[in-house]
Amino acid sequence: MSSDEATDMILSAQKIGKVIEKVFNGTSLTLAMQDGAQAGQTVPHVHMHIIPRTADDWANNDEIYDELDGKKAATMGGVDSKDRKARTIDEMRVEAEMLRPFFDQQED
Repeated sequence: MSSDEATDMILSAQKIGKVIEKVFNGTSLTLAMQDGAQAGQTVPHVHMHIIPRTADDWANNDEIYDELDGKKAATMGGVDSKDRKARTIDEMRVEAEMLRPFFDQQED
């Protein structure tokens, strides 16, 4: 990833994060990104998880990483789980339409 691409990714995460916090009543965000197999990357493209957080969501703040990794993630239907049902284009369209107004009213 080039420096320009990395900058764009972080700026995009900031903009998306503001909307995600508002829509899902978060007070903070966890941004999770793995770059390379040894870091836990399981898909062949760069992406970032933007997770809304609240004051009492986990007793130990780092427990979120256990939720995102390993056996528990597989049982939750994580991206690598054979039991995970892929979202349809229509489901993603509905979600995008729900989120769009929040981006339209957002200031930089």
